[in-house]
Amino acid sequence: MLAFPTVPGSRGRIAETFYSIQGEGVTAGRPAIFVRLQGCSVGCVWCDTKYSWDPAAGREVTLDGLLDEVAAFPCRRVVVTGGEPLESPLFTPLVGALAGRGDAVEVETSGTLAPPADAPSGIQWNVSVKLAGSGVAEERRINAAAIRALLERDAWWKLVVSEPGELGEVLRLTERFALPRERVLLQPEGLRSEELAARSPWIVEACKAHGFRFSPRLHVLIWGARRGV
Repeated sequence: MLAFPTVPGSRGRIAETFYSIQGEGVTAGRPAIFVRLQGCSVGCVWCDTKYSWDPAAGREVTLDGLLDEVAAFPCRRVVVTGGEPLESPLFTPLVGALAGRGDAVEVETSGTLAPPADAPSGIQWNVSVKLAGSGVAEERRINAAAIRALLERDAWWKLVVSEPGELGEVLRLTERFALPRERVLLQPEGLRSEELAARSPWIVEACKAHGFRFSPRLHVLIWGARRGV
C-alpha cells in the first residue's frame, strides 16, 4: 500500500469517484480519476451535477479511505470536482495528500472562493466563472478577490456559453480581470450532443476572433448525460 501524508481525523462527504477521461478544458481526452466532493452553494440553473449540491447528501468517507479508493485506479491524474470542491472540509487535506504522493491534480472550481494559502503549488486550477445566463446573482458568482488569487496560480478559465449574446459578457470579464486570452476556453452549454453541435461552430469562430481556446464536452458526446463517466 502506498504511504502518503494525511491529516488525522479528516472526514467529509463525496458524491462519487470514477475513472474516465477528462471531458473538458485544456487536458480534455486525458485519462483521469474523478473525485466529486459533496456540497455547492452556487446553484447554476444548467448544472448537470445537482445531486452534488446538498452538503449532507452523498456518502461519508475518511481521507484515508478516499485515498485508498483513488489508489485502486490505474491512473495518477486526479480531478477534484463538485459541486464546489473548495466548500468541502476534505478539499485541503485531499489535494495536499494527492500532491504529496506525486499525483497530477486538477481542481474544477467556480472561482467563488479563493484557493487555500496552503494548497500545493502544482495544482492545475480549472476555473469556470459563471455568466449571467447561469441564473446566479452577480454578487454570488463574481468574487474579485478570489479571481485575482486564482490568476496568481496560473489558472485556466473555462467559460460556459449558450448564446452569441453572451460573448460580450465574456469579453468584459476577460478585460476586467486581465485574464490571459490564451488561457481562456469557451465551452458550449448542453446536455445533448445536438445542443453541443449546434453551438460549437459560432463558439469556434469566437475563439478564432478573440484568441480564446475551444473546450469540448467529450463525455457528453461519447456517453450522453450520464453519471460516472
